[in-house]
Amino acid sequence: MLIWSERPGPRLREVAADLATIAWLGLWVTIGLRLFDGLSQLAAAGRLIRDGGNNLLGAGGSVAGAVEGVPLVGEGAATSIRDAFGATARPVVQFGLDLERLLLIIAALLGLIVVAIAVVPWLNRYLPWRLERFRRLNAGVRVIRRGALLASEGGNRQLEELLASRALHRLDYADLLTFTPDPFGDWRSGKLDGLIQAELESIGLVRVARAREVSR
Repeated sequence: MLIWSERPGPRLREVAADLATIAWLGLWVTIGLRLFDGLSQLAAAGRLIRDGGNNLLGAGGSVAGAVEGVPLVGEGAATSIRDAFGATARPVVQFGLDLERLLLIIAALLGLIVVAIAVVPWLNRYLPWRLERFRRLNAGVRVIRRGALLASEGGNRQLEELLASRALHRLDYADLLTFTPDPFGDWRSGKLDGLIQAELESIGLVRVARAREVSR
């Protein structure tokens, strides 16, 4: 299984695209994490309110403990004090907890949204192209290399003619002219090197004649 094309030009483009994608993802993930860290500091407001409620509960417990030892009314008064402080402090604690969670959720969502806005359009262009290159390259390896390895001397010539024919029937004229100034003339005269190179270039493989060496 090949990850990158064997031909230098396509391989350079694929490696450059892979490295650029990794760098782009790393950049925006780092930005998203720093944004989350910065916004999550706002959750300190919720923690401050929660701590104030807990301190109020602690103060109620201290006051109740101070009056609990008073004869006759001490125990009842302590219970009333705890209940009063608890009724006041518990909503404050709960509000602080809810506010802290809300601010953390908002920070996480904003970080994800920023990362998604930058990354998703990039991946929408990169992934289909990269997966198609990978699929075409490895399908070409299985078909062309297997045919070259199993072909006899005459069969190898037939395989070259098939590759040249695919180039004529499948590639755009502009692409063909990149490799030969007269594609149809080359086909009629049996000069297939340019057409074969055009077909293999579109897949990313080296020349068929090297298939036995590369496959060892």
